[in-house]
Amino acid sequence: MKALFEVFYQPGQLFASLPERKGAWIAPMMAVALLVLLGTYLVPHYLGRENVARQQLQSSRTRLSPARREAAIRAAGSPGVVYRGYVAAIVGTALMLLIVSGALMAFALMTSRAPDFPTVLSMVSLAMFPYWLVTTALTAWILIAAGNPGALDVGNLLPTNAAAFMAKNSIPKGLSGLFESLDILSFGEIGLLSYGFSKITHTRFFYGLLAVGGLWILYVSAKTASNLLYAGGL
Repeated sequence: MKALFEVFYQPGQLFASLPERKGAWIAPMMAVALLVLLGTYLVPHYLGRENVARQQLQSSRTRLSPARREAAIRAAGSPGVVYRGYVAAIVGTALMLLIVSGALMAFALMTSRAPDFPTVLSMVSLAMFPYWLVTTALTAWILIAAGNPGALDVGNLLPTNAAAFMAKNSIPKGLSGLFESLDILSFGEIGLLSYGFSKITHTRFFYGLLAVGGLWILYVSAKTASNLLYAGGL
């Protein structure tokens, strides 16, 4: 648990010590999952579950008849759907951390002093914690401070990315995800992950940035290409 505080004031020493810390991934993974779960509760609580479902269906690729769409919106507040969402938030968070750690492990194996997977998972979980803490805190502040929370855009609540400063109609069709990815909080997270990676692999920061930044570019490119294909009707 102490590591959750150390990541803020002595991240270098913390990351460098991870190979000797057994089970160091447990507390940060649980903390990140709880923060994601809190966000999963707060957003529909303030915006309204039916409003959230309506916005999500409007932006999704699911093509439903008007009757089925309204039925899905009405069902959004049912206990079964609500609790499945909570379970999905926890399981999805764990999978996300495992996938990112697995991808970085591939780069770590190319180094001369490759760490084991639990060390990489510990680093990723700890490096992700500040991002989710700040994101959840800002989300809560915006939801509480908003005079009319129902008018907020559930897909882009935080004014930390390029899309937040652009009118929706001015964003080229299919490129909204790209502009949303140009996010100052995400860039900070990339920097911390890169720093942590360089510490556990005993390499230069540039190599960590190459690994983490490369994965981010690949992810954003795939998301943008998919959105463009969808926007084009393919």
